[in-house]
Amino acid sequence: RELSMRANANLTLVGTKCALVPYRKEHVPTYHAWMQDASLLEATASEPLSLDEEYEMQASWASDEKKCTFIIVCAGKDRTASVRGPASVSSMVGDVNLYFNDHDDSNAAEIEIMIADVSARRKGIAREALRLMMGYAVESLAVTTFVAKIGHDNVQSNNLFRTLGFSQRSSSEVFRETTFLCAPNEDKEVSKAIEEVWNAARRGTYDET
Repeated sequence: RELSMRANANLTLVGTKCALVPYRKEHVPTYHAWMQDASLLEATASEPLSLDEEYEMQASWASDEKKCTFIIVCAGKDRTASVRGPASVSSMVGDVNLYFNDHDDSNAAEIEIMIADVSARRKGIAREALRLMMGYAVESLAVTTFVAKIGHDNVQSNNLFRTLGFSQRSSSEVFRETTFLCAPNEDKEVSKAIEEVWNAARRGTYDET
């Protein structure tokens, strides 16, 4: 597998509702502002960082072979608006991530999503962003199994991942989270849904050349 973050360092994936763009320095101030929200910190099991620490985190992620992060932006009516360069900052609504932290299975990845902009929720953006990310992971990163860990109180995310074909593997009362599993190549309907979104996506470059 290519180094996961470096592989998408200049890649944009444009769907019908949203687009995925690489996480760059210009996105950090908005991301930092999002993470001042206590509910988002809790939902993502994150600790508050200073702006300088956030810049350091972005730089470390950009070279981390065990992480793959895309910023989610609204695609716009023409499906290309505000997905390149600094213009993407004004369209940011969240992020979607992969973590390659399973030492026993190099083809497994933990997947998570955050729609930070409240006005972008309940519009199908999270669903499409997850399928875009899963399509990319299957096609470009050789991922065969996706794992999602979701807090018990996050009812919307629990329901979302179930409708995407994830099944419950375990539940922890100590950590108050449920672990879900999805293997697209073992479920024809799930695989087809991912392929439809992936095949319809437009691939591009973030930096204009």
